[in-house]
Amino acid sequence: MTNNPLKRPGSNAGDSNIVNVDEPSRKRGKVTQQNDDSSDDDWSMSSSPTPDSLQSGFLWNISSVESGLNRLKDLRMKELCQQVYIPPIAKASLQVKDEDVFSLMDNVSRFLSSNREVMLILGDSGAGKSTFNRHLEHTLWSYYKKGDPVPLLINLPTIVQPSQDMIGKQLLAHGFSDDQIAEMKQLLQFILICDGYDESQLTGNLHTTNRLNQIGQWRTKMIISCRTQFLGPGYRDRFAPQAADRYAKVRSDLFQEAVIAPFSKKQVEDYVAHYVLLEQRPWATEDYMRMLTTIPNLMDLVKNPFLLALTLEALPGVTKDQHELSNIRIMRVQLYDYFVDEWLRVNLLRLEGNALSNNERQTLKHMTETGFILLGVNYSKKLALAIFDKHDGNPVVHYIHHSHKNTWKADFFGLDPEVTFLRESSPLTRTGSLYQFIHRSIQEYFFSRNIFDPDTHKSDDDFGPKPHNGLSDVQPLDHNGLLFTRSLLNEPSIIQFLCERVKQSPTFEKHLRAVVEMSKVETRAATAAANAITILVRARVRFNGADLRGIRIPGADLSGGQFDCGQFQGADLREVNLARTWLRQADFGQARMEGVRFGELPYLKATCGVNACTHSSDGKYLALALEDGNIICHREQGQHCATMGLRQWHGVIVHAGSHSAFKVDGVFTLW
Repeated sequence: MTNNPLKRPGSNAGDSNIVNVDEPSRKRGKVTQQNDDSSDDDWSMSSSPTPDSLQSGFLWNISSVESGLNRLKDLRMKELCQQVYIPPIAKASLQVKDEDVFSLMDNVSRFLSSNREVMLILGDSGAGKSTFNRHLEHTLWSYYKKGDPVPLLINLPTIVQPSQDMIGKQLLAHGFSDDQIAEMKQLLQFILICDGYDESQLTGNLHTTNRLNQIGQWRTKMIISCRTQFLGPGYRDRFAPQAADRYAKVRSDLFQEAVIAPFSKKQVEDYVAHYVLLEQRPWATEDYMRMLTTIPNLMDLVKNPFLLALTLEALPGVTKDQHELSNIRIMRVQLYDYFVDEWLRVNLLRLEGNALSNNERQTLKHMTETGFILLGVNYSKKLALAIFDKHDGNPVVHYIHHSHKNTWKADFFGLDPEVTFLRESSPLTRTGSLYQFIHRSIQEYFFSRNIFDPDTHKSDDDFGPKPHNGLSDVQPLDHNGLLFTRSLLNEPSIIQFLCERVKQSPTFEKHLRAVVEMSKVETRAATAAANAITILVRARVRFNGADLRGIRIPGADLSGGQFDCGQFQGADLREVNLARTWLRQADFGQARMEGVRFGELPYLKATCGVNACTHSSDGKYLALALEDGNIICHREQGQHCATMGLRQWHGVIVHAGSHSAFKVDGVFTLW
């Protein structure tokens, strides 16, 4: 019997409907089985609509809807072709150690078989969220049969205002008519797979604004992915279903989450083995693994699937003629540099081999003489900048020539032969009239090159040991440029690219230091200085004993920085993050320090002594048993949510450790 991924493991002892359809059990450290206190009812098999169950006068056009679904299934199955897929492992929350992991597919399947309504999948950039979402959709379609919930993948950045009727909009894009969509809304259940919450720059709760699972609305399970770096404290409120009781903010019992864990060494080996088998490669699996394990710190870098893919493409080139692998230093930004140059070089060769008109051939010749790779890099830099400045950071650009030929978009997607060559040769993907970079991090990489471009700072060996004296003082920073006009403090990936440029180029470090110094006398340099010192601290530049008197760096992130004996007198340090910062004998006399964060943990102050305390089994609530006979309950962020007076318990002592968990469902249950 084949495995149905919509069945709950163990829900039927008489069959083998295990959720794990394509991946063997994987272990890394402690592999845990998550507890699930929700119902064992099989949501996916819940009542399929029949003519008898329909309202009088409402006819279900079976042939129309079913034929449309079959067409959609065929289309999606053809499009969802992934060359290398390694089943991801995950952990229960951001606070859990990377060793306490489980199969993400198994976890999603338990969610689908439970009464929960929303599952949030978190992960760093390049962790494999979109890859998993596509694979999940493919798996669900593979086992789909009439009456099952319909899998629907929604790339959120492609939807206009996904906060309203995103399901209807996606079905309309798939070619369904308004009448068909109305019937599907009444009769079918859906498994929504929403990809790219962060890329859509959303802040609202899509489950709430789309009124999912309310009377007369779409009946769904929602799986939604988001980059970890995009979220702040209290992020669960953006995803958990809204409680019917307006005094209770969210229904935590209808929500769960998982965080994709970094690749284990075994997963890296599996990926490399699949990669080598795809097509003829210059090395065998053993050769790639030897390089990955020998080059210092490289295994830590390739625990990220996207960086692993870039590394495997780059390794043969970057290690060529290198006899001592231990001297090679590879950073993330160098992999992107190599990948982009190689991508453009290969596409230039493709264009030169194409059948071109005389005009096109002449255009390509001029571009080659100018420097095709340079033109390609500049094209992508400008596009990344335009997406941030003119498209609110939304990575998906919609372009129809007749409608958009007089807009900024025509500079990148118009019909001009040079623009066409550059677009077709750049690391972009196209779906109909929708364009985007092949990965969000590629867009951020090109944006960072608008701030500092290494093309004028290249040494003969970008991957070998760097000379101490570095590079000449060229390419001064533009005081009207991005560093001065745009805060980068909420763009950790861009900050990371730039801090690696600091390690490559002493000149860039000098310029950033000069910007911090400039802020002492120029108020307009405050944004640039906050950006600059954040980048420098991330690059592990030390400021011990530094004269920082009067600097203006509001909002800067100095966490983990070294500022022992630093002179901060009169500095503007409002909202600065000083968590885990070395500050021995630092002088903050007359400094503005409103809202400074030192990283101290939040605390609760009780009205009397506390006899015992415990977290709920899901870790989201804290209960305190007080000496005065009361039990008080707080949410994880410290908000007080309930008090139960137990005066009849007066004189009864609740000892610490005498109970291990509790539920909050109108009463406190202690055991």
